[in-house]
Amino acid sequence: MGYPSPLVAAHRKLTENVLTTSTPFSIMNRVNIGARMTIFNYEGGVVIWSGIPYCDVVKEALEKIGNSNVTWLIVPNVQHTMAVKSCKEKFPNLKILAMGNAEKNQADYVFTSAEHGETLIDRPVLEKMGITDPTILNHFEFVYLNNHKNKEIVLYDKTSKILCEADVLFNMEPELEQYSPATGYPEGFYPFSGWSFLGRYLQPYSIIGNYIVRERLNNGAMSAKGLQQVLNWDFETIVPCHGNTIEIDAKKAFKNLFSPVLDVKL
Repeated sequence: MGYPSPLVAAHRKLTENVLTTSTPFSIMNRVNIGARMTIFNYEGGVVIWSGIPYCDVVKEALEKIGNSNVTWLIVPNVQHTMAVKSCKEKFPNLKILAMGNAEKNQADYVFTSAEHGETLIDRPVLEKMGITDPTILNHFEFVYLNNHKNKEIVLYDKTSKILCEADVLFNMEPELEQYSPATGYPEGFYPFSGWSFLGRYLQPYSIIGNYIVRERLNNGAMSAKGLQQVLNWDFETIVPCHGNTIEIDAKKAFKNLFSPVLDVKL
């Protein structure tokens, strides 16, 4: 798995306090899926969601958000861990929030299946974990989808009504921000040729893609509990790590993907 070198990014502000950084990324250097880091600038601190290994691209993102005081790194699942080592070295005082193996992720705070699986993780729960930082407490809630094969953390920014997720939902459209002129690719570049051909189906209105994504749930009944908690949030935008940001009918897209599990009306 890897990023190209040199790495070129598309930075975009969704709000004054939320910026996405989109880059190319491939599995086994063959399958194009793209990558996206999201950074939040609240209460004087910067929270990095699904970080990119520290490099000039991360430095650019912090310059664009206007704050280099990185206080938190949130690791969204067991696969998105490549940034942990370099970010901790660059920002030794940052706190890491992750799932599962705390030692592997150098995590200060960990969501566990026994205590946090498939439930809403709101301010009282975060305080019980020992988190006191208003950057987290005032702005974020989480759901830990521990029955997903990748052990997914889903983040909800209450202030911006933005939902961030890693491998729960993909939105791989024919033209991707992650493979655009802003990231060094020609206008109209088609990212799904060759080994990447299956990627074209990974979007929330594809029967084939939705089957593939739902197969990542180990226990449909238990997963439904956590997915319903996600759906209960009042989000207007979904920022996936792979594919384009969904800014119109975001909740409809989520419902369409998981309607067989949730049994909801579309």
